[in-house]
Amino acid sequence: MNFFGTDGIRGTYGSTLTDGTAFLLGKSLALLGEECPIVLICRDTRISGENLFNALAQGVYDGGGNVINLGILPTNAVGHFVRKMGGDYGVMITASHNPPQDNGLKVFDRYGVKLCPSKQEVVSRMMSGLCQNPEIKGKIFEPVFYDIENIYCDDVLSAVDVDLSNVKIALDCCYGAGYKVGRMLFSRAKANVTVFCNRNNGKLINQNCGATNTSFLLEKMKQGDYSLGFALDGDADRLAVVENNVVVPNSKVFFAMARYLSEKGRLRNNTVCGTVLTNGGVESALNGLGIRLLRSDVGDTNVFNTMVKKGLNFGGEQSGHYLLCDYTTSSDALINALFLCKIYREKGSLLKYASQCVEITSVSKNIPLTESNIALCDGDRLQNTAGRVSQLYPDCRLVLRKSGTENVVRAYAEGAQAQKAVDCVAATFSQNVNRL
Repeated sequence: MNFFGTDGIRGTYGSTLTDGTAFLLGKSLALLGEECPIVLICRDTRISGENLFNALAQGVYDGGGNVINLGILPTNAVGHFVRKMGGDYGVMITASHNPPQDNGLKVFDRYGVKLCPSKQEVVSRMMSGLCQNPEIKGKIFEPVFYDIENIYCDDVLSAVDVDLSNVKIALDCCYGAGYKVGRMLFSRAKANVTVFCNRNNGKLINQNCGATNTSFLLEKMKQGDYSLGFALDGDADRLAVVENNVVVPNSKVFFAMARYLSEKGRLRNNTVCGTVLTNGGVESALNGLGIRLLRSDVGDTNVFNTMVKKGLNFGGEQSGHYLLCDYTTSSDALINALFLCKIYREKGSLLKYASQCVEITSVSKNIPLTESNIALCDGDRLQNTAGRVSQLYPDCRLVLRKSGTENVVRAYAEGAQAQKAVDCVAATFSQNVNRL
């Protein structure tokens, strides 16, 4: 059984994700590690996070390992501290941008990198071979590593050196993993920062706020003369950017970061990595600067693996994940926000700096999977459907993929016939017949 999806193990707490799952993961990591392995554990603010931490830690101890509790920090902090402290594994307890009732387990190896598919298979086999109904005892007390927030802030600011004096920033922390260190980082960078949704309240995480709901930040920014606004998601790995009361499209954010690195002579091989969902307009604009775009499958782990293979130091996803691998091994929304502030201080308006990046018309749609149509995802049938729709609409680039976190098929198309292509796919699934 493979426990892992697109980004770790994820599900509705108490249903598709249980304390038992966390225990099995913890014990498996301990058994697969070196003698008396060290597992670093971090979480976001979700109510279920405490129970999952307790079960995960008990699993580690049961397997002969030790735990370091990092408390509540952004996901990338796990990978960072695994490397810094010499841990064997790291686990982030989070469901990222999902609603409060969900939770998940993102696993990092000793290099601070999320587990690749082959390592996921090894862990899944170990978990499947253990008792599937482990006994989880009462809560254990594992104190948070002393002063960890300040250590994280020190490390980030030593990497991204930026002076934000007189820059007025609005920051939406989404009641999530960045709720505390967000203000700390921008304050230390001398920004005039106003922080919203910065309480430890897992019941409100991602609810009508954050990177996936920028209307909240937009309304707040209209009430003050802010230079820039940033919105984090639940585990502070994805970022939304606002300037002049306008949401800066993620494609322009990606372009601006790539352009800046190229102009500074810091873009390795003058090549960046996007995904199959990176808009064609981004590729065209990058090519205009002499920058090549490579595409990976969706998922920041896939982006990172492609970057490693090709020797690249920048990549990202349309969803708002950006990997600055001179600083990190996974996307860190706060590091990315500070980096964008650096660009803003040196180049001025981000919107103007990325103005030559113009997106091709695109359409996205989530198509629910049911018992009657799920067979259309079996084997090569999904890609066969994509191929036949593409033949009908040859001027359109179409991507179909089954979600690893939700029970849907995600359809993306770009070009003049994008809407017709997506409608055709939706009709195929709604009628559970091949009409092509």
